[in-house]
This record gives sequence, structure tokens and C-alpha cells, in this order.
Amino acid sequence: MSVPFLQRSHAFAAQSLHRAGLTVSQIPQAVQIARETVEQWLQKELESGNIHEALQVLKGHVQEKGAQMLFDKLKDMLLVRLVLHLGIKSALATNIVTLLLPFVLKRVYDLARHNPKMQAWWREQEWRQHMPTMEKVRNIIKEVGQNLKPASRKTTSTDQALFI
Repeated sequence: MSVPFLQRSHAFAAQSLHRAGLTVSQIPQAVQIARETVEQWLQKELESGNIHEALQVLKGHVQEKGAQMLFDKLKDMLLVRLVLHLGIKSALATNIVTLLLPFVLKRVYDLARHNPKMQAWWREQEWRQHMPTMEKVRNIIKEVGQNLKPASRKTTSTDQALFI
């Protein structure tokens, strides 16, 4: 099993995780659990339509309320999974999540950015942003319809007979 951040010379992060209380054998497991959790979370959020907020979380921009809520949800998911899979206490799991999550988010973001399927999907999303929504189309039709009022004319007996 490969450990993504150790391959990228992030030995300091591994040392920090070890000092936080993980054993050497638990570090790769924690990284794998974190990566799987982030990938599953991202997939669920993309399916739910929270694209903008999910990308903000991946980039580490969680200043907005929506992105902050998603980030908190992700942290809670990861916390529970670490406690269940590694059998560690919640205080230790909280420290591990705090140390590990930024590395994993960056790695998943980099992988997603370089994935051809994700690039094609992103281009499609950008294209869709330029398309008017159904609400905008309805408003335009309504405005045009109000401007095209028929000219008023006197009704004749023939016109009245047609409506009766």
C-alpha cells in the first residue's frame, strides 16, 4: 500500500502523526482511510450539486459558510472512521484529522485536477454556467410577451360570434 505524502517527501508529516500517538503501522492505514473518506465525500457532494463548495474545501478555502459546513461534515466523517477502523480514542483521532486532512485534501485536489475525466467534466460545468437557466428563459419570454400586446381594435359582431 502506498502512502501518498511519504512518496512526496513529507516525512515531517509522518513524524508528526507518530508523535501525535499513531504507531508506525497505523500511519499508512490512517492515510488510506483519510483518502477514501475524502474521495467518497467528494463524490457525494458532487452528486448533491455542491460543486462550488466542495472545490473550495479541496483547495482549502473554507471562509464561506457553505464550504465551512461541508468541511466540518468531512472532518466528522473522517473522525468517526478513524475511531472505528483504527480503534483509537476520539481525542487522538481529532489530532490526527487536524494533521492529516490538509495533506490528503491537497493530494486529492491535485489528482482530480490532472485527471482527464475531471478536466472534461469541469469544462462542461464552465460551459453550463454560461447557459441561461430555465427561470431566466421564462422571465425573458414573459418580458417579451408583455411587450407584444395586440393593437386594440373594435370588436365586430363577427368577432363576438366567434367567442360565443
